Amino acid sequence: MSEHIEISQDVGPWRVHMRWAADADPASGPGRVLITPHPDADPASTQGGVSSTVLRQVDFKRAGDQFRAARPADSEQQVTQEAEGEALRWLLASEGISDAYLAFLAEAYVRAVSRAVPNVTAHLAELTHKRPETIRGHLKEARKRDLLTTVPGKAGGQLTTKAREITTGAYLDKITDHLMGND
Repeated sequence: MSEHIEISQDVGPWRVHMRWAADADPASGPGRVLITPHPDADPASTQGGVSSTVLRQVDFKRAGDQFRAARPADSEQQVTQEAEGEALRWLLASEGISDAYLAFLAEAYVRAVSRAVPNVTAHLAELTHKRPETIRGHLKEARKRDLLTTVPGKAGGQLTTKAREITTGAYLDKITDHLMGND
């Protein structure tokens, strides 16, 4: 695999090159940005140099989406998502909206946010075979039960100590046994 992934955009007479390390966090911005005159640009159009107007026109969101699309597919991640979905569905079916289910849902949420999954609620709804509105309610309940912190104004949060104790303790063994067919 290449060590870097480069994405280019044209902004007026300028070419913007953005570079990420191939193994960079999917939610990160580029580690390097280089702006040069477009090869076909009239030299008179670049005479004044790069302006703040040009910088504001760089579409970092689109470049980030292109970076994530260019990353190689991780088959292990897909297997993990399938197991994660199975575990969440099993916990919900066997215990209802328990602290254990909510802690593992919160853990899946934090992981999806860190991977920059475009619509985290829809992703979790797909994993659990529930509606997005239901998942939003469950995440709200996880926060209410002190299993997930809040980041004001945006998606995110962290597992609390209480949630980490659940997701690394006996419940993890219980889920592992279920996934391996030992229950």
